[in-house]
Amino acid sequence: MRSGIHKPIRRTMLGLALLGMSVSGLASSAAAEASKVRFADQIGLLYLPMRVAIEKKLVEKHAKEAGLGDVTVEVSQFSGGGAVNTAILSGGVDFAAGGIPPLLKLWDRTKGTDTEVRGTISLTHMAYKLFTIDPNVKTIDDYVGIQGHRIALPSVKVSTQAVTLAMAAEKKFGQDKAFSLDNLTVSMPHPQAYAAMKSGSQPIKSHFATLPFSYQLVKEIKARQVFSSYDVAGGSHTGVVLYNTKKWKDENPKLFKAVVDAFSEASQWIKDNPKEAAELFKNSEKSPNTAEEILEMISDRSEVEYRTDVRGTLIYAEFLHRTGDIKNMPTSWKDYFWESVHQFEGD
Repeated sequence: MRSGIHKPIRRTMLGLALLGMSVSGLASSAAAEASKVRFADQIGLLYLPMRVAIEKKLVEKHAKEAGLGDVTVEVSQFSGGGAVNTAILSGGVDFAAGGIPPLLKLWDRTKGTDTEVRGTISLTHMAYKLFTIDPNVKTIDDYVGIQGHRIALPSVKVSTQAVTLAMAAEKKFGQDKAFSLDNLTVSMPHPQAYAAMKSGSQPIKSHFATLPFSYQLVKEIKARQVFSSYDVAGGSHTGVVLYNTKKWKDENPKLFKAVVDAFSEASQWIKDNPKEAAELFKNSEKSPNTAEEILEMISDRSEVEYRTDVRGTLIYAEFLHRTGDIKNMPTSWKDYFWESVHQFEGD
């Protein structure tokens, strides 16, 4: 009799236990975050925080501290904002490192969707500099009507260099002439553009460069600077940021924070250990520059600062909106950056 009473109770308890295990398993599955993070990287000292985060395994470190276990990191290298944007839109990478204009164009294109793209954290403030070896070019005016002369930059129309050139043309020649120098531009990775300038035998007579290539252009081939993005923007500005989609951020909240924390640590590590940072860059990029030269570059705050706050970006948004390259005019820089950097003052 007692056995007859307890059998249904035991079955009920067993059933509840199995149900609990099933529900727990479903909840655990639903809460699972990615076990891999894929980054799109580019060339040059603009991307030093990426190299530090990767080489020192900071993403893996912060993911483990967040209770996410062993996370793997993959890095693919691209040249120019166009290729980077294609990679993130196609789902080929989770985070892209690129300039403000490519970010703004992606944000505008994806705004209000599950795949909306916004900035994650700022990596670098750096001047983009236009150099020439053409003795007939001294100012931007001298590009008008020039023959047999091409300006190399990472991506025509899309890259920060391309947009800065258009901004400079608008400032000098008027709004209807903003793109009047675009016919001179060609897409070319920095190493090839530098080599073309050094040879002197190609139509590439100007190179819109960043460090370390801007340093080499002056030191090795005595190229002359025409102007910089700081001239056009009216001061220093954020050069490169990390950005990602809303979908990935929402599906991986702990891992998203781990990435932010990793790049924050990378930025601080560069400031605290500039000599080691220079050596790390030389070794990871197989740079032809000496570690001493790289240290000289990254120690000059008029040239570069590794900062996580956002500065001088709205002027790019205003230009892109004014010229019809983006439809949505942001009311604040926070419109195209995630809350991960909203604690900072910025523009």
